[in-house]
Amino acid sequence: MDTTKQLAEVLTKYAVPDPKIVGKLPKGGMQLDFVGHADITRILIEIDPMWSWEPCGWVNGRPHVHVENGMATMWARLTVHGKPMLGVGSVRADKAELDKELVGDFLRNAAMRFGISLALWTKQEWEDLGHSKPTAPAKKPTAKQKAVAQPVEDNSPVEPEVLGKFARACAEANLDHDQVADRAGVDLSGTVTISDMTKLRVAFKEMMKP
Repeated sequence: MDTTKQLAEVLTKYAVPDPKIVGKLPKGGMQLDFVGHADITRILIEIDPMWSWEPCGWVNGRPHVHVENGMATMWARLTVHGKPMLGVGSVRADKAELDKELVGDFLRNAAMRFGISLALWTKQEWEDLGHSKPTAPAKKPTAKQKAVAQPVEDNSPVEPEVLGKFARACAEANLDHDQVADRAGVDLSGTVTISDMTKLRVAFKEMMKP
């Protein structure tokens, strides 16, 4: 299996975490969902037993940690199936086990870049997103233009975050996202385009009907 397909399968299988491993983290007066360091590590081992990570810098044999305004930050790279991805860990600098918490926060952040537990990083439904950059309002077509206008395919690839929201919306609606994709005629293991997302949205709404 090639690397591109392996990485695409990570998003399909792990974007929405098992509710049993989701905990609550108080932050800013809110309760945020999160998956712990141990479960992220287990998932990484399942995906690629040879996964690894390395800090972006070293100081006296230790990962470089930047401290400013009471916060400690560590930048590092997580490598999965040979693909390195930049991530960051940040926690309060007065933490008793600062190094361990920085590594855990970094792994959650970097793993999200591969699609692991991506659904937890947003509260907005995928179908409410704008999938392209804002443009100037289009002029209303004339009657002649309406007669000849044809649907335009937009083959621009969507961001991984959008697919994560699609998977989360399916899970919350008790729908299998693979079945929704089959109904839409969209291959989730390949490059998913903006036009594909329109098809997925239609299939999602059709399968939601009683």
